[in-house]
Amino acid sequence: MSELPAASLELVWQRAGSRCEYCGLHQEESNLTFHVDHVVAKQHGGSDEPDNLCLSCSQCNRKKGPNLSGLVNGKLYPLFNPRKQSWRRHFEWDQTILVGKTPTGVATIFVLNINSEARIRRREQLLFEGRFPPEDD
Repeated sequence: MSELPAASLELVWQRAGSRCEYCGLHQEESNLTFHVDHVVAKQHGGSDEPDNLCLSCSQCNRKKGPNLSGLVNGKLYPLFNPRKQSWRRHFEWDQTILVGKTPTGVATIFVLNINSEARIRRREQLLFEGRFPPEDD
């Protein structure tokens, strides 16, 4: 397993603004260290190039694993790719629930379990503290 260059790691963190590029959680709002995720896993031909890397909270990263797609109504759809797609096109917040606006958004939310009870409770706590929803950049 190769280490990513420090410059690549710094780029990923800065580009993401220290937020998970899937669910929007900020590193300061988590007690677990975020991961640099390969959007396309190396086992599927993905590279260590910055255009294949994104910042992911540990929960999204663990659920995503090497997955590239998910089922929606019996059809296979690709998961959201933060390097090639617009977050706003695929997702929107309804209070503390993340809603998929496209089949890709729906598949991503399902596969990454973004609306689990524990994650919703955490967002409700952040909302109460005035730290949710994430600010638009």
